[in-house]
Amino acid sequence: MARIVWVASYPKSGNTWLRFLLANLILGEQVTSSAKVQLLVPDIHDGITGTHLMPGLTTLIKTHWAYNTAFPLREDTAGVIHLVRHPVDTLESNQNYAINRSGELTLQKTPEEMQAFASNFVDEFIRDGGHRQFNQFGIGSMEQHFASWASPVIVFPKLLVRYEALKEDPERELKRISTFIKLKRSEEQIALAVRNATDSEMRRLEETEIAEKRHGIFYQDRNRSAIEAGHRFVGRSATGASRYRLTPEQRERATQRFAALIRQMGYQAAP
Repeated sequence: MARIVWVASYPKSGNTWLRFLLANLILGEQVTSSAKVQLLVPDIHDGITGTHLMPGLTTLIKTHWAYNTAFPLREDTAGVIHLVRHPVDTLESNQNYAINRSGELTLQKTPEEMQAFASNFVDEFIRDGGHRQFNQFGIGSMEQHFASWASPVIVFPKLLVRYEALKEDPERELKRISTFIKLKRSEEQIALAVRNATDSEMRRLEETEIAEKRHGIFYQDRNRSAIEAGHRFVGRSATGASRYRLTPEQRERATQRFAALIRQMGYQAAP
């Protein structure tokens, strides 16, 4: 079997961007489709193939699941790249994603109703410690998810990557990751991978795939209504509408709710 290195994160922590960075780095040139990213760094939630599990390979596989003793392919696991993001910003990103993927809802509701929907989402997320539906999918709360991958009982190598550090200096963080997965790349190759996975490059690819209805990460039948409503994965909105932002009061409540997790992740209180 292949040697599996998981790219693990709680949803909306920057996993897709990291997959694009890694795919560009593995390929050695710019990936020309999000389907290629799925091939090079597959998502276990969308399915993997026998090709990904060929003996002798080191395969990077995205997952949002919390780790546990029944985790699939655990006996073939060689390590984990554990991507984390400040919990308050993770909440805000999840709020926007929930609104963006509800394309028909956005068209049918008034701005006031949508604001109420957004506020209710925040209240429930803070109350439950994460998106309550994620408990059904083996993801758990944010505290449970982080604890599962940070657990000292895990015997395979772990590399903690903070989203904020990745944004601040992607070349530095990608070099750390390359060393961790034993992928020899020069500084020039790392810099090229970063340039090929900028927001503008990913946004251009997203618009192309939507226009051509090319199935991949950005265009799928299940999110067609949201796409038709103008929502996007990169940049969120094709119309240029501003994103929903947490109010100061919501940020304070979220900071208090996740105070222990924020410390465990190594963050300061305020993101």
